Amino acid sequence: MKRKAFLWGIFGCFVAFLFLIPHQNIKLTDLLGTFQAPSGMHWFGTDNLGRDLFALMVTGGQRTLLVVFISTAISFIAGSFLGMVGAYEGGVAQSLIQFLADFVTVVPSMVMALIFSALFGFSAGMAGVIFGIGNIGQYINLANGLTSDMMRRDFVSAEMTLGLTKSRILFGHIFPNIVRTLLVYMGNNASSVVLQFAGLAYIGLGTDVTSPDWGTLLYQYRVYLLTCPRLVLFPIAAICLLALFFHYTFDDGRIRTAELTIFD
Repeated sequence: MKRKAFLWGIFGCFVAFLFLIPHQNIKLTDLLGTFQAPSGMHWFGTDNLGRDLFALMVTGGQRTLLVVFISTAISFIAGSFLGMVGAYEGGVAQSLIQFLADFVTVVPSMVMALIFSALFGFSAGMAGVIFGIGNIGQYINLANGLTSDMMRRDFVSAEMTLGLTKSRILFGHIFPNIVRTLLVYMGNNASSVVLQFAGLAYIGLGTDVTSPDWGTLLYQYRVYLLTCPRLVLFPIAAICLLALFFHYTFDDGRIRTAELTIFD
């Protein structure tokens, strides 16, 4: 508990830092000041166009957090709700929900990203929606399996016999018993979203070079790996550290590995 409180405190400071710290204009270039070393004026130095690397990293961090928040909110809320309802209702409802889970699971996020970017453009918000929809199926399967297991418990059978409403049984008693496992998976999923978004930005899928992401910076600076490695190391370090943070913050060693299995 103390470890998680400490990690969340660090994360809160990190978010406040990203959104409140003043920084230079990311569109401001200085061709006479390219590849400058870190200094008081440019904390991370400048890039090949003379742009402030610290400002670019802050902007990329803001956009990455937006993607993670939108994605996990959509997939966690919608997937958990549908999975629980399907397990409780059974029959046709279960079949329809399982079909939805299978459909969004087999369609690769890359294909969805290509379709959505062609139709609506590809922004940070749209990336969050795409990843959120793409991950709903996994949450449905997990919540469905956990709820099915809880339905076999004696206290749930007793509540159904006493005539408690479905919503009270599901959200008042079953959900509190499975939410910890769902949160562990959400942390792992958030880590995956960070990497997926960086990957899409790296290949340049619909990204705006005037509002760069960490993956975009990594792609732009890859040619300077030997001549100016810090341009590559800063985005790599940011991507890895944020992904590791989500994984370790939501990890709970007390939860059995078997509970994290994606149920069919």
